[in-house]
Amino acid sequence: MMLYPVNTPRTAIKYLILAAILLCAYGVRGANAWEFLRIVQNPAAFPDAPFPIQLATRTIGGGPLHDNQVLAIDGKPLHSYAQFGAAWQQKRPGETLRLTLRNAAGATVEKLVRIPSQATEPLTFARAVLGVCTSVLIPLLALTLGAVVVALRPNDGSAWILMLLMTSFAELLGGTNGPQSNFVTAWNTLWSAQWPVFMMLFGIFFPERAPFERKRPWLKYLFLIPCAMLALAFRAGILLWYQDIDRAVPLRSLMVRLYMTQMVAGMIAISIFFFNLGTKSATATSADSRRRLRILLTGCAVSLSPMFLVILRALLTDRDPFDGMPSPLIFLVLAFFSLFPLTLAYVIVVERAMDLQFVIRQSVRYGFARVGLWLARAALVGMAVYLFSAAGSTPANGTSQSLRFGAVGLGLLVLRRKTADGASLWIDRQFFREAYDAEHVLTDLASEAGRYIEIDPLLEKVTQRISDTLHVPDIVVLIRDGEYFVPRRSTRPGEPMPIPVDSRIAQALRAREAGLEVYFDKPPAWILALNAEELQTLDFMRTQLLLPIFGQFGQFGQFGQIGHGQLAGIISLGPKRSEIPYSATDIRLLQAVASQMALALENARLAASLAHEAAERERANRELEIAREVQERLFPQNFPPVPGLDCAGYCRPARGVGGDYYDFLALDDGRLGIAVGDVSGKGIAAALLMASLQASLRGQTLAGLHDLSALMSNVNRLVYDASTSNRYATFFYGEYAAGTRKLTFVNAGHNPPVILRGSEVLRLEAGGPVVGLLPGVSFSSDEVTLQAGDILISFTDGISEALNEQEEEWEEDRFIAAATACRDQTAKQMIDHIFSEADAFTGTAKQYDDMTLLVMKLEAMKLTPKKLTPNASGVQ
Repeated sequence: MMLYPVNTPRTAIKYLILAAILLCAYGVRGANAWEFLRIVQNPAAFPDAPFPIQLATRTIGGGPLHDNQVLAIDGKPLHSYAQFGAAWQQKRPGETLRLTLRNAAGATVEKLVRIPSQATEPLTFARAVLGVCTSVLIPLLALTLGAVVVALRPNDGSAWILMLLMTSFAELLGGTNGPQSNFVTAWNTLWSAQWPVFMMLFGIFFPERAPFERKRPWLKYLFLIPCAMLALAFRAGILLWYQDIDRAVPLRSLMVRLYMTQMVAGMIAISIFFFNLGTKSATATSADSRRRLRILLTGCAVSLSPMFLVILRALLTDRDPFDGMPSPLIFLVLAFFSLFPLTLAYVIVVERAMDLQFVIRQSVRYGFARVGLWLARAALVGMAVYLFSAAGSTPANGTSQSLRFGAVGLGLLVLRRKTADGASLWIDRQFFREAYDAEHVLTDLASEAGRYIEIDPLLEKVTQRISDTLHVPDIVVLIRDGEYFVPRRSTRPGEPMPIPVDSRIAQALRAREAGLEVYFDKPPAWILALNAEELQTLDFMRTQLLLPIFGQFGQFGQFGQIGHGQLAGIISLGPKRSEIPYSATDIRLLQAVASQMALALENARLAASLAHEAAERERANRELEIAREVQERLFPQNFPPVPGLDCAGYCRPARGVGGDYYDFLALDDGRLGIAVGDVSGKGIAAALLMASLQASLRGQTLAGLHDLSALMSNVNRLVYDASTSNRYATFFYGEYAAGTRKLTFVNAGHNPPVILRGSEVLRLEAGGPVVGLLPGVSFSSDEVTLQAGDILISFTDGISEALNEQEEEWEEDRFIAAATACRDQTAKQMIDHIFSEADAFTGTAKQYDDMTLLVMKLEAMKLTPKKLTPNASGVQ
């Protein structure tokens, strides 16, 4: 009777895989067992190999024909070892094989070899019993053990590893008897090769994962994969030899090395199996777990040690394992080796290492109860049919008796209909049948728990589902808040006490990293170390099982500062109503639920964090909008009216605010100040330095300082004092006198402004280094006389170095060409046109730098026609 339902596609697929493996395994082992039993009944009627052939050669390995090479058998050239096996297996004992041989001298000779029978050695009772055990009973027992465990626990990885281990052991021990097909040969060869690999995996995962596997699951593959590949490579060579001797002969030396290497690797893998069992036995906290592991460790050691010595002897002497060994010694080695699956069967079934004993006992009892209910139903129906028949056959003068028979029969049918469902439900409840779906229910709960983003609904669902599934009335969930684990959900009346973060209970859970069973008949060391307050807390919660909730994703916000892999909460489970202790399966599934609860805690933290971040982002956006509005007010709102000038400026930050600066200043003597700057960096920091630069400039101009070299030196000192060492600004400042059309300027490392004068382009470069980077530097000024129609264009490198999708720069030449093309337009229109051309070039590429443009146009000279007066001749 199956423990798990097959109503999920994944489980159904697993059962299909199990059925396919068992079909092949039982088919191979069954055919081998049948052939062996036939041989045992009359060994004299079955042929045996007349001589051995050395691996990956055609050379005879023993007997009178030792070292001769077989070229042909019965006139047919020998191409494969399988051909040799088929040749003698098709003969009867006493018949001969005609061999074509090449002897040690290189000469070709022909020999007749008589086929011996399987009765070469006397078949004693002990040999017969050992043969039946090793070829029939033990392999079939191993296959059955693996099949039953997986059938009962299809979702348990340890069960599958056990099944693979038992299948490989059955092929390793059982071998092959009689004629074999290519499939049987390949099946036996490949499965028997992987027995050490499955042994190592079983030691790592049974009855629970090894400590190093939980921390570094990738580590095992560093040895498992090479070990498996070595065994497969050697077996592949054997299969090649079976099919093609000539292709296998060149690989002889390689196969010998592979044989030795894979034997050593197999011994190491089995040693790792024993090491893991020994480590788990020494560190197990439960007395039952220690007892089971010690039984398994002792039984495996007794079973495998003789075979280990045989293999070690083979490696040291470079011989086949059983070559030259006395028959009684071989008998003892195989007898001990056969104890291996019996040890596993005892530990798993009798010692309940995988909870099978309870399942079988309950399943059998439940089956008897269900059969009894079915028989009762059948009895009621049978009685009703009998009464109806009796009523129909009653004589006419017995009408009242017929009616009574019919009424009773009808009553029995009604009783059967009304009570059948109720009785079935009552039996299910008596045997806790809903608990048989515990893995299915808890697995669904574990996958569902991670989707919650609110803690309280999750805890309510988890406690209710666990209580209904496992019949646990007392459940308390404590979540870390600061320095305590505080109760967040409890089905116990009253309020449990908080558990300190540094309590011995928490320390034990951190050290175990798994569930802790609480029992006081033979308390473990961690319970003996608890103080009175902690014992009182466990007693109040009626704790029988403690489960840790480990944080997996960093801090848990309001639940405390929880780092990766730290304890975020504790689940306390009281005893089951059935008073049956928690099984290893229960603990594993409940721990999976607890692990998913950690994900839900993280989801809650992330939801709260996202809400906080959204609020912070909204506040930052409001502050950035305010900063943008403030910065826009720092730019000129109205341009000072200067006769003969058309001025305009525009700044487009790469972000909400930027570090570019431009200004028009109306000076007290009628001159016009023109400023353009570019602060290093972007964003708020650059905007603040830009405001400092503007304040420094305006302060100097209000002081009436007209020496631009001194003015720029003062600005440099002020900006240097107000900024950090890695902050600076490129800066251009000029003063224009309308009466003389002279522009006095100083350029502090800025892109030189250009003057468009007809087809000529002038650049204003005189000045010095950037401002704010070095103290005490000097600057030089220069002046230029503007002419009517000149256009002064000041800009930042965000204009000239604008990038398109291919990261190509617009460059200054394209920028000047765009300005020249619209020189007849107003200053404002020129700015709009230049920005449009820049945007057309950059396309969809993101603006990476602030873009600022300032245009000052001098009106072109207007020519007034001269009035002409006629001369005497009347000609003008």
